[in-house]
Amino acid sequence: MREPSGLSDTQANRILLRKQLNLVIAEIVNGVFEFAARFPHSNKREYFSELEGRRVTKKPGDVLFGVYAQKWFEAMKPGMSRSQIRDYTSALDMHLLPSLKNLSFGQLNSVQLKKFVAQMKGKKNQYGKPLSAKRIQNVMIPLRVIIKDAIEEYGWTDFPDPFTRLKLPRPKKFRVLPFSFEEWNILINAIPDWYKPYFEFAVQTGLRPSEQVALKWDAIDSEYIHIELSRVRNYEKDDLKTHESRRRILLRPTLKHILNQQKELTKEMQSPYVFINSYGRPILQDKLRELWAKVMRKTDLPYRRMYETRHTFASWALALGETPEWVARTLGHVDTSMVYKTYGRYIPNLTKMDGSAIERQFAESENRKGSQFGHNCGHNRDFDGCQSVITT
Repeated sequence: MREPSGLSDTQANRILLRKQLNLVIAEIVNGVFEFAARFPHSNKREYFSELEGRRVTKKPGDVLFGVYAQKWFEAMKPGMSRSQIRDYTSALDMHLLPSLKNLSFGQLNSVQLKKFVAQMKGKKNQYGKPLSAKRIQNVMIPLRVIIKDAIEEYGWTDFPDPFTRLKLPRPKKFRVLPFSFEEWNILINAIPDWYKPYFEFAVQTGLRPSEQVALKWDAIDSEYIHIELSRVRNYEKDDLKTHESRRRILLRPTLKHILNQQKELTKEMQSPYVFINSYGRPILQDKLRELWAKVMRKTDLPYRRMYETRHTFASWALALGETPEWVARTLGHVDTSMVYKTYGRYIPNLTKMDGSAIERQFAESENRKGSQFGHNCGHNRDFDGCQSVITT
């Protein structure tokens, strides 16, 4: 075996190398020779260290991000879900490896990561639009995991956290824009007959689109609709968004009617899925969004995202007196906090209950000295002046 010295061939260097060789021979004779210690820059360090039964201690500057990331991903794949493999592959192939693969971990400091985030902000997606804040955050997830695992694997206890003071763009918050009953009637009448049951079901259950396109007939019994699957990018998965997403929804009469319509509509297709396209295949969300956009333009209604069917369900339910707990369970939320956060500010405007109801209650009590209050408007809808009207 030969190892290059990197020195020019001079008499002085020959004497120096002779001394080094004598040291190597002496270490071998005394049983203390370590190849990695004697040849720290050799590309054969790992090979001979393994033969010696030793572990090579690598410094951050010795490990390239690209080499480590690819080996790490191959080792982790067997324990990942299909959606995780898809997301990590996309992040690595499209962003992390093209920008960082030739950098060592020693170069992955906070300044380098700030530059990387800046590069992503300047990129465009397949539709020619800038990468969303959500997408940038999702790309950073595997980067954090890979760096953390490398630190633990190589024992870099003094490795500085490159994510310190790193500011990521925040996703824009969409304002909830539920439909009024009048607007919804206009919209549903403009939707092609084949897809009417789909959207009627969506606004009656608040299902996420990924959950609704994955719904199968065998998940529906005489009492409940069991939400157990989702379908994203034409792939079915059983790892739902949260633990609470796996839930059951009471099969109300209205829902039975919609499902009977759908069964009659698709009976010749013999598909296991409840909602399918006119060719008998599972519905693709991208195609649904295209249909939605066309219908919205046709009606001249103010544009809403298709996801507003979920918000519309929640807003209608709350405005009509259903409890936040029931709405949260039906939506598949962990608790009621998201319900209050998302819909709490909008409901007063939706129902026109901005304090006027309680004002009328007290005003009427002043006119009826000695009379006894009944229940408040939220519980007694027959009380004069306390009728809730859903409008915009």
